[in-house]
Amino acid sequence: MSDALWYLTIRRFSGTGAPEDIAQRVRDGLLPILRAEPGFRAYYVARIDGGGGIFSATIFDDQAAARRINDTVLHWAEANMADLLTGAPVVIRAGVSVHLDATKPGSDSYMLLRVTEGLGPSAGVLPTVQEKIVPLTLEQPGFRHLYTGRDEAQADRSVAVSVFSNRSTATAAHAQVAALMAQHRDIWPQSPKVVLAGEVIVSALA
Repeated sequence: MSDALWYLTIRRFSGTGAPEDIAQRVRDGLLPILRAEPGFRAYYVARIDGGGGIFSATIFDDQAAARRINDTVLHWAEANMADLLTGAPVVIRAGVSVHLDATKPGSDSYMLLRVTEGLGPSAGVLPTVQEKIVPLTLEQPGFRHLYTGRDEAQADRSVAVSVFSNRSTATAAHAQVAALMAQHRDIWPQSPKVVLAGEVIVSALA
């Protein structure tokens, strides 16, 4: 875990293109651009469970860079993925207050996007996150990475991107986190919701 504040950008693209074609174009065209940018931390792309498109998570250590790179990504997608993806993406931005990495190597194969609404100020939530959620997350089988913080557009909503080795470990971990949150309704008055999930088709770390 680090005290550094990173910046997370999530994009959901609709489309019917084959995930394999999307992944190949991203690896060949977009990923080298992202890796060359100062402040690059991580990038993931996953096919949405049930079809209908993809979603991605981009992590930079500078807010200005994250916003500038978002424009780069959108322009690149429009120029290079128009036959695979349709329309403008839905974009969510969050300042990352907690990020975790597994202590043992493993595959980054499944990604969840979870949101929790109705939260009070971060100062009243973060200590419990560090005391309760962090240890629980790190002990989960198949855990790989976690990036979580407040939605820039909705102050009472947290956004968490977690990466696991497979769907079953991700689902089991979410159930445990939700059960723990339910024991602390003074901190988390509403249950967390998984809004996007799917198999990772591209992953890269700095």
